[in-house]
Amino acid sequence: MVGLFFRMLVSERDKQLFTDHLRRCEVTGTRVCTEFELKSCSQKTYCIQLVSVPFLLLDGQTMRYHTTMIDITHQKQMEQEMQRLDRLNLVGEMAAGIAHEIRNPMTTVHGYLQLFKKKSSNTKERQGLQFMLDELDRANALITEFLAIVKNKNNKLVLQNVNTIVRAVYPLIQAEALLTGKEISLELFSPLPKVLIDNKEMRQVLLNLVANALQAMQHGKVTIHTFMEDGKVTLAVEDQGHGISNAIRSKIGTPFFTTKDNGTGLGMAICYSIVQRHNAKLDFKTGSCGTTFFIRFPRVGKVI
Repeated sequence: MVGLFFRMLVSERDKQLFTDHLRRCEVTGTRVCTEFELKSCSQKTYCIQLVSVPFLLLDGQTMRYHTTMIDITHQKQMEQEMQRLDRLNLVGEMAAGIAHEIRNPMTTVHGYLQLFKKKSSNTKERQGLQFMLDELDRANALITEFLAIVKNKNNKLVLQNVNTIVRAVYPLIQAEALLTGKEISLELFSPLPKVLIDNKEMRQVLLNLVANALQAMQHGKVTIHTFMEDGKVTLAVEDQGHGISNAIRSKIGTPFFTTKDNGTGLGMAICYSIVQRHNAKLDFKTGSCGTTFFIRFPRVGKVI
């Protein structure tokens, strides 16, 4: 900040907010408190609370401001995390409550449609019935995904090496990458301490993250990393796409929010829910050169 005008540090979207802050302080002559974002020279973003109190110099005319700046970045991150968890809990409760009520009549309709299709000799009619059956199957698959978000689902946590899971799914994701003309690279740290993992669920998270990474790029490479950070085992999926825009960053993980034409908007919500059940943390960093999602597992001793 040394040698810079304070306004230069304010993010573009909040410059007017900063100007209004000073104007309100001058006009009202009272203490004014405003929250907005600052960007350092290294482009790191901080959320700050600015408290300004106006006062006059000895000439009785010149206005100045005594200002206190409080870094509330961590507080805001915690608030966003709590809001996201509340949304997941709500969706989980809804899923548990209505899934069976929806599936029972769907099963009945599905059975009668199959019966009518079997009896029908009209080709066009059979095609229409098959279309309805396909749509019911798609709805059933959506409900299955929806149920995967339920928080209190029982999972089988076993001490495992994260590298083992990565190597197990590697042939699947490599085949998917080759079909779209992209690459998959592994950078696995060894030896890696074992952590408590539900093998099936963590595979699902890894497949979802890699699928999103591949779809985020027209060409390039997705790299899967494992490493130790602050004594914790960390799994990261890095792509070379164009990054996630500021407008949708806060919506990542929100159920039914998607940027894909044929997406359900449940993939990332399921990932967050599974990671939460592992007492781990899922976050990401993004920029113009790509996005990296991190899963940070808790220390085994702490979990036990």
